[in-house]
Amino acid sequence: MNDNSAVYDYIVIGGGTSGAVVARRLAEAKENYDVCLLEAGPSEEAVFDSQIPGRNFAMMKSKYDWGYDTIPQKGCGDRILIAPRGRLLGGSSAMNGTLVCRGAKADYDRIADLGNPGWSWNDMLPFFKISETFHPADWYQADMSVHGTNGPLHTEPYFGAPISEKVLQSFIDRGYEYKPDMFAQGEFEGVGHATRTIHDGKRTTSADFLRSPEKANLNIRTQIFVDRIILEQISNTEHKPSYKAVAVESHDDVTGESFIFKARKEIILSAGAYNSPMVLMHSGIGCKKHLDEVNIECKLNLPGVGNNLLDHPITYTSYELCDRSLTFDQYVFHDADRLEYYIREWHEKKSNYLGKFPFGPFALTRIDKTIQDPVWEHAKSLCENNKQSTIDPSGQLPNQPHIEMWSTEQYFGAPHLQHTEENPIYPKKDEAAFTLITLLCGALQRGTVRLASNRPTDKPVIDHAHLSNEIDLAVLAEGCRLAHEVLMKGSGTKNIICGPWPKSASFPNDIAGWKEHVKVNSGSCFHSGGTCKMAHADDPMGVVDHRLRVRHVKNLRVADVSILPLLNSGHTQAPAYAIGEKAVHMILQDANT
Repeated sequence: MNDNSAVYDYIVIGGGTSGAVVARRLAEAKENYDVCLLEAGPSEEAVFDSQIPGRNFAMMKSKYDWGYDTIPQKGCGDRILIAPRGRLLGGSSAMNGTLVCRGAKADYDRIADLGNPGWSWNDMLPFFKISETFHPADWYQADMSVHGTNGPLHTEPYFGAPISEKVLQSFIDRGYEYKPDMFAQGEFEGVGHATRTIHDGKRTTSADFLRSPEKANLNIRTQIFVDRIILEQISNTEHKPSYKAVAVESHDDVTGESFIFKARKEIILSAGAYNSPMVLMHSGIGCKKHLDEVNIECKLNLPGVGNNLLDHPITYTSYELCDRSLTFDQYVFHDADRLEYYIREWHEKKSNYLGKFPFGPFALTRIDKTIQDPVWEHAKSLCENNKQSTIDPSGQLPNQPHIEMWSTEQYFGAPHLQHTEENPIYPKKDEAAFTLITLLCGALQRGTVRLASNRPTDKPVIDHAHLSNEIDLAVLAEGCRLAHEVLMKGSGTKNIICGPWPKSASFPNDIAGWKEHVKVNSGSCFHSGGTCKMAHADDPMGVVDHRLRVRHVKNLRVADVSILPLLNSGHTQAPAYAIGEKAVHMILQDANT
């Protein structure tokens, strides 16, 4: 190890959605705090695609993506799923779908009830709001009591292509209550609009926290790859050894030069649901059996590290439209050779389709009153025999949704379906299509993140256990059937849909058909979480406590969505920001005690 070292009060590992928030808020808390943010990727400032909302797919599998994939997933015919994660300042907030869907109130109340005081909806709402500057629109019925007005993250409502108005009309016609701002309010049923992390045609990300304005006591070190956290043993009881996190061992991702960064106060790990457990395991914190397998000395046997991998499975169902003017297909597919022109126009005006994220209205629903599946009925009978339980066969409470649905404003097929001359799936100039995406809110599947070797730079072994649970498959299939019914019978869309897309496809007509449709057309919504689970001390699979402190390690916390014991019934961007805000609140509280 070269004698390259520096000392800071706080070191934050990972400049993504949560980590950038933690670093910024710590630096502005006290001018005499010396804060260091370590990010494996480059600065976002020269990565223009990270600023253009409609260019997020250009970021995937690029050098700004960690480039992870899962192992073959048996639940969908041994397909490998992509697992994109941003590798630059801003992390995945620089390449996600820009959606601010906080989840249902009961999601957070349930997390608190699991032995995590301070994480209920009422506790978390101030942390959702503090990050945000919400920009209202005249057409949008916003509930300003749940929005922030002075944060670094600029958000606004969105309504774009004409197909979105048609889809909204169909949902309302089919009995979904219109609640415009429901995804900020914590509702669990209805149809409304999802606020976007876009303002005036430009994506806003967690990197904006670092720039508004810059802080002299915040040291941002980009292209620094963290190898491990250095632990110093401070006691060894008959039950568990205790350690103190003292430094971070790392290297320059370009030159390979080695560094040690020392922490006077705390190290905060915010590397995400794949990388945070990896860093812990390479530091000797994890399941002893697995660490022995990859020849890493186990200093602290925490079997929950890398377990409880959560995600939201989604299914894509696409429709051909009779009117090509209803979507953005003409820009995306018909004039694909004009992409450079549209990019230049975006830089000049921020006004074309690239300044939008082409999703329409969103809806939440429950399926327990409509599902007719033997798998569900059998599981339901088991739940009814348990008089103490209020959860249903899917694991959801009565005030949590089973399914989220949303429409797109262009053809938006599953990532594994490739367009070829032999099998064309992109609409031609005289064609238009859109997609209805169905998301499973409370998936029972639980996956794992494991190390491939003891080399920190090797990619992890990711198993999402996608659709491995028969209840998950049954609920998602019923959700697809309900969504299809809305579009085919709703007054806004029933007369403008010509049939399935691509034209060679067909719509299922029974539950077995919908299950097969899910297996073929499903994927991940890229909402990984849960791998450093927050739990009560009695839970043997817990990794951090309710104040995000790693068990039996002083001065080490995890602050990202890996700490969630259950995923929110929405999208993980909003809780990622709120976790960063709340983590700093607790760090500062503890520093003053």
